[in-house]
Amino acid sequence: MKKIERIGIVGCGWLGATLAEFYLEKGLVVYGTTRTPSKAEQLTQKGVHMHLLNDFTDDLTWLDSVDILVLNIPPSSLGAEYPCFMAHIVRFIGGKTNVIFISSTSVYDNQNRIVDEKTTEVGDSARGKTVYAAEQELNSLLGTRLTILRMAGLVGNNRHPVKFMTGKNYPGKSEPINLIHLEDCIGLIDAVIENACWGETINGCAGEHPEKGEYYRWAAEKLDLTAPIFTTEKTTFKIISNEKSSNLLGYIYRYNNPFGFPL
Repeated sequence: MKKIERIGIVGCGWLGATLAEFYLEKGLVVYGTTRTPSKAEQLTQKGVHMHLLNDFTDDLTWLDSVDILVLNIPPSSLGAEYPCFMAHIVRFIGGKTNVIFISSTSVYDNQNRIVDEKTTEVGDSARGKTVYAAEQELNSLLGTRLTILRMAGLVGNNRHPVKFMTGKNYPGKSEPINLIHLEDCIGLIDAVIENACWGETINGCAGEHPEKGEYYRWAAEKLDLTAPIFTTEKTTFKIISNEKSSNLLGYIYRYNNPFGFPL
């Protein structure tokens, strides 16, 4: 396997910035993008080669020098142009560059069952459809040079969904949750690179799926917040399987149960 020396991270937000620092510590040359000049300055001071990226007109010629590219831009920032913009970005990479696309488990339909990477039904949410369309675009361009990581709800580094739910009413008290801790997001990305595991689609999610009502009440108490109120209304749900990530990558989740997430 070719030695990895340079990694590009398109989208240095909550996950991307932490990932950039992780690879700086491993001694790689790290390139990154952000839409915010102040964020670019912060990461530049830490040693990341930062570029501003807002639209199709921005310079991306620097991508030709990276060995690995991590695409980590959320669809909310681009709307319907998201799949096209992902395809636009990878047209600038070198012919031997491999790509990790940080996707989302929102691509899966809610059919009250366990879903895995072989599940073909696409969710009907706008986000799920947009992300899935981006996956298809990238697959058509990159083939076996692409690995898709479908991440569940992201938690860690002072980010937790209960902070936005406090005191509000929600249905689905007994609905199972699908979450992943930041450290495991980074661990999975690194495992793909270390194992040269390309041409795959892999879920990232904690293996335990506690009920929403119980879990968010517990998290709110731990954070000294007013707990959200869940009703017993029936809702549709899915349970994300993480078996492939464990079996294919040999990855052991540091936080396999959301009740073990540090808050």
